[in-house]
Amino acid sequence: MDTIGTIRPSVISPQPASQRAEALERMRYLALQRRCGVLYGSRGSGKTDLLNRLDDELSREAIQVSRINLAGMLPEEIPFQLGGELGLGLPSHTPLIHSWSLIQDFTQACSRSGEHHVLMFDQLDRADQSIAPTLERLLTLVNGTFSCLFASRPKPERAFRSFIKNQSWMEVKLERLSNEDVSQVFAQEISSKSQALNLSSDATSAAKEVTKGRLDKLKRLAELATLAAEAEEIHEINAEIIRALQGEVIVKS
Repeated sequence: MDTIGTIRPSVISPQPASQRAEALERMRYLALQRRCGVLYGSRGSGKTDLLNRLDDELSREAIQVSRINLAGMLPEEIPFQLGGELGLGLPSHTPLIHSWSLIQDFTQACSRSGEHHVLMFDQLDRADQSIAPTLERLLTLVNGTFSCLFASRPKPERAFRSFIKNQSWMEVKLERLSNEDVSQVFAQEISSKSQALNLSSDATSAAKEVTKGRLDKLKRLAELATLAAEAEEIHEINAEIIRALQGEVIVKS
């Protein structure tokens, strides 16, 4: 299994300068190669946002993406949820063994036809570890046919770490936003809300200071800063405005 620090040179060339762009490219590689991988990131690092971007990219390439949120899910719910995402239309009263059989038949049909599917599982860290054997069974079933991508905060339950070690081909680590990323994302967020607003040279450094590089907080800050600028009828967002909004953007470590 490769990690983000030991990935084979042939995987991605050249490497993107942005850490987030690099993480996205590595997850995309896993998807295209029908591999299993895990995206690790702390709270606010933007794991779900990255999966959304990957979903959009793959959909434009006519790759079918199925997404499942694992938070609070029970083992017996997984085949029904997956069957629904795959369009199998499994009724809730379908026997569990029959559900798995239908998923296996579908997987084999996709293998013969070359149809490409990517399964994305979010919030592995919030899942009950009782589903670990079910997930491992699924990974064994679709191995080499579907790509299975997981997103989790670091150090999920021990049961998940075990099957990840056995099944995952690569771990991708997503850090909180770098200064470069903060500058780019904050400017994009402001621009998407108002074309008339500019950012002063000290605005992005203040945004990094206030949000601690958390993507969710940065988006919230951009929204509040836009509203504040429009209310004051000014055309530039500066560090003073950013810091004045700090109380509205509470960042917990």
